[in-house]
Amino acid sequence: MDPLQQTKQNPMATAALILGFFAIGLAFIIPIYGLFCGCLSILFATLSRGSSLRMPEKALAGFITSAFAIVIALLLFIASLYLQQFLTQQFGAEALEDPASLQKALDELLRSYIDKLQTGGKGL
Repeated sequence: MDPLQQTKQNPMATAALILGFFAIGLAFIIPIYGLFCGCLSILFATLSRGSSLRMPEKALAGFITSAFAIVIALLLFIASLYLQQFLTQQFGAEALEDPASLQKALDELLRSYIDKLQTGGKGL
């Protein structure tokens, strides 16, 4: 095989790899966009196969990175929903509307936990 001979490039595999990396970055910043890019990357990786049975290596790497990004995005999305539910139950829905009152309520909660830790569970 001639070393100067170029192999056939697959633009779908390259797109899957690039979108997979973008999906990981976006999963930490804006999870819904990371989920969207991850799904597109999986679609491109699957389409890059064409009629062959195996995916190109770039497409396989894009598939793996996008699957990782989807898991991260879903975990962060579920955690944010859980946090919102916890804060609503703890302080009420009105506290979520005003950041200053939420900060004040969280400071009071932190002080009460610190007092319980310092006194062995009994208040001061």
